Amino acid sequence: MAIATSTYPSDSGQSGRLKSWLSKVASFGSGRNSHAELLLEAGQILGDNFESPNHSERFVGQLAKVIDFDYLSLAQVDHTEWTADNLLQCGARISGMSDTWSVSLDAVPQPEVFSTKLAAMCEVEQVAHDGKSVAWWMYRAGLRSMITAPIIADATVIGVLMVASKLPHSYDEANVHTAQQLADAVAGSFANLRLHKRLRRELIERETVSALAKTISSSLDIESSMPDFAHDFFKIVPANGVSISLATGVNDDTEDRWSYGVTPVAGDSPHQRTLTSEMKVGGSTVGTITVVGSARQRYVRHHLSLLNTVASNIAGAIAAAEMHARSMELADARLEMEKTEAERRELERVAAAKSDFLTTVSHELRTPLTSILAFADVLTRNKPGNLLSKQERQLGIIQRSGRRLAVLIDDLLDATHIEQSKFELKPVRFDVTEMLSDLTDSFKPILREKNQKFVLDISKAPTEMFADQIRLTQVVSNLVTNASKYSGEGSEVTITAKADGDDVVIAVEDQGIGIDSFDLENVFGAFFRSDNEGTRAQSGTGIGLYFCRMIVEYHNGDISAESAVGTGTKITLRVPREYSTELENEPSLAA
Repeated sequence: MAIATSTYPSDSGQSGRLKSWLSKVASFGSGRNSHAELLLEAGQILGDNFESPNHSERFVGQLAKVIDFDYLSLAQVDHTEWTADNLLQCGARISGMSDTWSVSLDAVPQPEVFSTKLAAMCEVEQVAHDGKSVAWWMYRAGLRSMITAPIIADATVIGVLMVASKLPHSYDEANVHTAQQLADAVAGSFANLRLHKRLRRELIERETVSALAKTISSSLDIESSMPDFAHDFFKIVPANGVSISLATGVNDDTEDRWSYGVTPVAGDSPHQRTLTSEMKVGGSTVGTITVVGSARQRYVRHHLSLLNTVASNIAGAIAAAEMHARSMELADARLEMEKTEAERRELERVAAAKSDFLTTVSHELRTPLTSILAFADVLTRNKPGNLLSKQERQLGIIQRSGRRLAVLIDDLLDATHIEQSKFELKPVRFDVTEMLSDLTDSFKPILREKNQKFVLDISKAPTEMFADQIRLTQVVSNLVTNASKYSGEGSEVTITAKADGDDVVIAVEDQGIGIDSFDLENVFGAFFRSDNEGTRAQSGTGIGLYFCRMIVEYHNGDISAESAVGTGTKITLRVPREYSTELENEPSLAA
């Protein structure tokens, strides 16, 4: 590696050093005059109007007259942040090194130039060792040899000039000396360019910070503002995503609310670089703002300072937006509560009207029905021969239909009493076996119409229980009536009963049409009927099984159904043998 001696004056107190040095260069032999003029022109071009459209092209073109290169970069050095930030580059495009690349000073090829303050050359492959350094990216771009020359002002390295060639061993000691001459020649202009870039950057940052605060505060809908916010924010803090989180009020936890682009990964990720700043209003933390960059992104203290400024400027707007959102949520919740309350009152009114209607209708139906059944009984007790056999059959139909209607009216009244909380049990001690045996005769007329067989499978030993015998009799009667109604000619209806610990288990099983699986969970609901061809062929209100469930639940028991379409249905009720009001639970009235 060859090292050149710096020809730039190091006396910090001397004025006009650049002109003095250029004069010294001009005093070299006539063979060197042309070379010195090129260096002088390079410094002058770099110091020209920095905003002119072709400023960079003119400067690069001038340097190309002095030294050959396939890539050139002028980067400023920030010793406070320990970074080298590119100000100008041209030539080969290098992946990972944009026009605004920024790297640690340790990552600059040949970092010894910062201490020796002398230009140095090397083969790129020699310093491309870690797979992530600038030299590695240059090597991947096809560059093979390079020179790094420090740019010095007031005895301090304020920048570096890097030139590289795609040819190996392309540079010699003379080229190293020329590169240092170039660095010294442009030092004054570079210092001005560096100051110009810094002032311009600060102006852009101030304008952008102001625009960001305006963007966020212009609307209470932060979500819709995030694209514009992120677009401007990325101008001053390079990132792939930005996320705003709000404090939850629990410990120091936050929850993500608004984001744009790449979102931060929980925990440390080797594929991301993040910066986070707290947003505070009056000493209270409102939330945090986080920026997400790629693994190659290097964040420095200046980026964090910018993020802190942005966080401070938007904290008030974020707090206002969140307060507005919560107010809207509370307003919506209040409206929903009022709507729910209105619906509840309406349901109560409808339920009361329905109960009143059912009570009125039941009483209005019961009076004439009682007379019909009474006169039918009188007619059946006439002397033999007063009625024709056909008339006797017709009277039998009237009596059976009347009794079914009486049962329906009783069920409606009982359901109404349940909904009005007027339903009461009257428990007595009785034998379940005896109760079911006594019911057998009452089932025969029901089953005889379809020539159905009745099977009673119960233990001969007494099974005593303390419960409302009349209500349990209603339950069993309802279940047997349903079993017969939805079963075909010649089918079988079976009742089983047994003691099971502290409970009595009664089951009624038929060989009928069955119930669809999706209807089973609703079968005990009020006024529910399966909608199929078999049920449509039979009359009914859908209140029988609901009434059975309510009676069983009032006994602190439970009722369940098993069924398969085309096979039959089995209803099982489990009731405690000893009813106790202390254990009584208010049954659910949900349909």
